[in-house]
Amino acid sequence: MQLLYSLTHLCLFILEWVLLGLSIRLCYQSISVAMIVLPIVLASVSYDNLILSVGNLVGQGELLRTLSVLRFLLHDIVIPSFIIIGVELAHRAGANWANREKRFLSWIVACSLAGVNVVNNFSELDLIPTYFMGNIRYVMASVNGPPTITILVNLFILLIGLGLWVRLKWGWLFLGSLIALIGNAIPSAIVGTIPGSISEFVLALCLILTEQRTQFAINQHSPENVSSTADSLLPNS
Repeated sequence: MQLLYSLTHLCLFILEWVLLGLSIRLCYQSISVAMIVLPIVLASVSYDNLILSVGNLVGQGELLRTLSVLRFLLHDIVIPSFIIIGVELAHRAGANWANREKRFLSWIVACSLAGVNVVNNFSELDLIPTYFMGNIRYVMASVNGPPTITILVNLFILLIGLGLWVRLKWGWLFLGSLIALIGNAIPSAIVGTIPGSISEFVLALCLILTEQRTQFAINQHSPENVSSTADSLLPNS
């Protein structure tokens, strides 16, 4: 079980790098702010899984502690970025509320939440080693309840996903955000870090699939496609 735990995180690390490549490819295919931010998020969560997979290999000590500090820092900074991605996907799907002002506001909210995370968690950061299924990782010495900001972000994406489900008949983002909400709500002290890591991977995958779906919808309604469709309906001369 100890080896399986490490291998699961290592597999998630590799899969998230595959998603990273896909997100960069989507970014080149269309000008989408969502696909500019998502690779940064994927790089962060993949680093998270990498450190969790090599804990026993590195061993208890200052090196693993330092790597873990960076793991917590990146996680706290980038998780609010899902708000930006969600608003951008809603905008690209044609949601009237996701106008320029709301898109700009999403950056302010995301940066503010990231700042709150950093201030709350790193002003007096105290990490201690702990074991789960024989695998070592560093955790915060004092944790006050569930990750509130992460859960709020998941709820926001859940609402975005519900809107896209209604607008585009596309329920994958809703499903992915629901899985992420459940995965992040379960205390890692009880079930370990795998459920939360898997849920973040599923959410990232659903975000990429949703971007592909919105690109398809945009291409279907582009003037070029409308013109070509109209031409195909004309009788041959």
